[in-house]
Amino acid sequence: MTILHWYWAHLRWAVMVEGKEGLRHWDESVYLFRGDSREAAFREALELGYRREGHCKEGRRLVVRRLAAVVTLDSLGANPGPFQVDLGQKRPEVHLPFEHVFDPAGEEPAPFF
Repeated sequence: MTILHWYWAHLRWAVMVEGKEGLRHWDESVYLFRGDSREAAFREALELGYRREGHCKEGRRLVVRRLAAVVTLDSLGANPGPFQVDLGQKRPEVHLPFEHVFDPAGEEPAPFF
């Protein structure tokens, strides 16, 4: 019996605009999936990335999303416990005084999907 491990892959796409603009921005995502080896996980990460490639027209210019890199690929083991995904920093939309009291247990979280 093959033991499947959980893998974490950080993928990056380049959003390219035809003409002088070139690279518009990077899109980045993290995927969690299972695989039986690092090589199989790398192939899966590539497949996930290629499936999200695409193109569209903006007026007369072509905009293309191309897989640029599998930035990182890590095994989390067969039975990982909780793990953390840092999402970076976000500027506040409203001012809160230092004395503000948060109540995270008092509000039910919304589903992501």
